[in-house]
This record gives sequence, C-alpha cells and structure tokens, in this order.
Amino acid sequence: MRKRFLLLAPALGLLLLGASLAHASGFSIYEAGSRATALGCAFTATADDGSALFYNAAGLSFQTGRNVDVNIVGVAPQFKFAGHLTQGDDLQTGQAASKLYLVPGAYYSAHPTDKVAYGVGMYAPFGLGVVWKDPEEWVGRRISHDVQIQTVYVTPAVSYMLGEGFALALGADIASQHLSLTKFTPEPQFGTNAIETEISGRSEPNITPTLGLMLRPTSRVSVGAMYHWGKTMKFENRAATLTNVQAEGETWAAALLDGLGGSDQTVSSELNLPSMMSLGVAVTSKDGKLRVEGDYVYFGWRTFRELDLDFGNNALDQTIHFGYQDSWQMRFGGEYTVNDKVRLQAGYVYDTTPQPLKAVSPLLPDSNRNDYSVGVSYKKGSWDLNASYMVVVGTPRTNIAAGEPLRSSNDYPFGTYKSLANLFGVGVRHNF
Repeated sequence: MRKRFLLLAPALGLLLLGASLAHASGFSIYEAGSRATALGCAFTATADDGSALFYNAAGLSFQTGRNVDVNIVGVAPQFKFAGHLTQGDDLQTGQAASKLYLVPGAYYSAHPTDKVAYGVGMYAPFGLGVVWKDPEEWVGRRISHDVQIQTVYVTPAVSYMLGEGFALALGADIASQHLSLTKFTPEPQFGTNAIETEISGRSEPNITPTLGLMLRPTSRVSVGAMYHWGKTMKFENRAATLTNVQAEGETWAAALLDGLGGSDQTVSSELNLPSMMSLGVAVTSKDGKLRVEGDYVYFGWRTFRELDLDFGNNALDQTIHFGYQDSWQMRFGGEYTVNDKVRLQAGYVYDTTPQPLKAVSPLLPDSNRNDYSVGVSYKKGSWDLNASYMVVVGTPRTNIAAGEPLRSSNDYPFGTYKSLANLFGVGVRHNF
C-alpha cells in the first residue's frame, strides 16, 4: 500500500496543470485591458484601443495614428471549502491564502495607410494561482497546496480595410506556458506528510492563427467577430522532484523513494487550451454620448477531456480524465461620455462553467459566475487613463450527490466549494 502511494505521488501533483485561479470559463482570463474589463469585456464590436489585438484585431483599422497601451489587472481570488460531514468525522474546512496576481496587457498599434493597420500585443488569456492556508493540514494537500501557471500570448496582427466600414484582420498567437506547483502526499495509514512533490517547467512555444472581422454600416452601429484557434501546450521531460519529509528515523520512505529511482524525475504531458469565438454588436445613441454592446462568447473546451502523464519511470504513468464540455458567456457593457475628458463604464457578465459536477475539486473549483464591473476614463491631450473594478461571484458547487461523493478516489476532499474574485485594473494609452 505504501509503495502504491509513493508511485502516485508525482502523478497526482501534475493534475494541477488544470487548476484554477482563473475567474472565467474554465481557467481562462478574459480581462486583457482595464477599460475592456470595466465594460464587462463586451468589447468585440468596439475594440478601439490596443486590447483589440485580443478582442478583435479588425478594430485596428478604425483607430488612427500610433498608439501604445499598457494595462495591469490585479486579481485577488478567494476560495473556500466546507467538507462533507460523515458519521464519526469532523467537518473539514479550507481557505486559500490572500494573494494578488497581476495580469499584463501591453500593446502597440499603427495605421500607416488608409487601408492597412497593424499591431503587436502581449497578454495572458489563461492562468491560475492558488495557495491554500495551513498546507501541512489542508485536507486537499494530496492534490495541491501551492500552484502557479502563467500562459502568455504574443500576437502580431495586420488589419486590412476591404471596403467602406468593413475590415478583416489576420494574426498569429505565439504562446508559452510556465508551470510550478507543490503538494504533499500523506502516509496512507496515519495521514502524516511523507512526500512533498515539486514540479516546474515551461512548455514548448505554440503558434496558431487568429481572425477578426468588423463591420460599421453606419456611424452608430458596429458588428464584430473574433476567433482564436485552440492550442496544445507540450511539456517534454520537465522536472519533477520528490522529497522525503519524514523524520530521519523513518527509513521506509527513503527506501521506497530510492526504489523509484530517487528524487529527480522527468515527466512529459500535453495541455489543450480551448478555441475562443466572440460575436458582438455595439450601438451608439443619437447624441453620441452613450454606447452599449452585447457579446456572445464561446469556448471550445471539449478538447480538455483528459491529461496523459508520461514519466521517465513508466510505473508512474497516468491518465487523468476531466470530461470538459464547451461553454458560453453573455457579456454586456455600456460607456457614457460625461464631457470631452471623462467617460464612465459599467458591465455585467453571465459565465457558464465547462466543468462537469463530478470534476469539481481543489484542482478546478469552477462554477457558473456573475460578474459586475465599473470604470472611469480620463483624457488629457494625447493621453488616456483608465481605472476599473470587477467582482466575480461564483455559484457554490458540491461534488456530492444524494449524500454520496461523485468520485471514487479518497484523494479528493468532498464538500462544497465557494469562490469570489476582486479585480482592480489600471491602464494608460498614448497616441502619437
């Protein structure tokens, strides 16, 4: 039994390739700019600043001059867990430590001719980070007590004005992903921490195309569409380290660890990221002061069905089943121009989860979400400043049905998961 438990130690740790800080569908981060965030990221048909390189690069054709946009969105997630009360057991609880994760968005764009515009952007559309308090005692420590994943896209794109008010954009999403996580594996009989597993590595670069369309038949109506292709992020022979955390007198753990080939291990895997599609319509009032937009966003999460873990030691190989389904979001935003310097924004999002109920766990405590956002912009000369706030309220979910856990493994804590995230954004744009 002890040997089996040690064989699974590093494999269980890699499950966190799919864990979630993220506050949108699955582990996506849709907040690529501060002003867009204030609008609930209903921005596909507007796309009038640098973040168009994510939301809809065809918007570059309707901008003027050269522009630099720099944005930072701080994400402060909160996760809570309340365990399932069974006969003879105490109610187990858990809470994530307070952390602030910074999501970048930096863009440059230019419009050298009447027909051609281009730009390049850097942003982070997929990521996570969660650190559980009291890691040595946390009931979910068999899965994770500290994980960080960052996925960075660099997107160059060109937009061409095909006709009056009609633009087409083509680009390339160049992505790299970094993973680091730490977990404990308790000794099975007494529950004491025996092995600490650390995994760290960067994926191979991945390049896929992106497409944008924008039609503005009148000065008051804009229709936009964007599509980012799905990706497969490959990790080849990345480091996995097993550390014996038992007292020196407990020689059995050291012996079994040596039997696995020692602390230093390698692992290879592939993580599928979904395609993203958005359709949006924006309408401006007759006096030009109010613009409202509604977007429908679709994520192709069904490719995230399972995760194959291929270790250098074949005895550690494992396949993890997630069973995701495609998901969708409805995003609404409005912007009111107070005067030639000040604009106010507000937004609302309904976000459906791609995660089936039986997959709810510390790996991905995902749920349907309601997002509420506000923001303000201030213009002075060639400078635009923006500040935004969004709160993301997750619907509580439980991995128990009719009093029975939906998973057969005892490695997963069973109970109810709650999530909340506060997002604070700032952005600076300069036109020259």
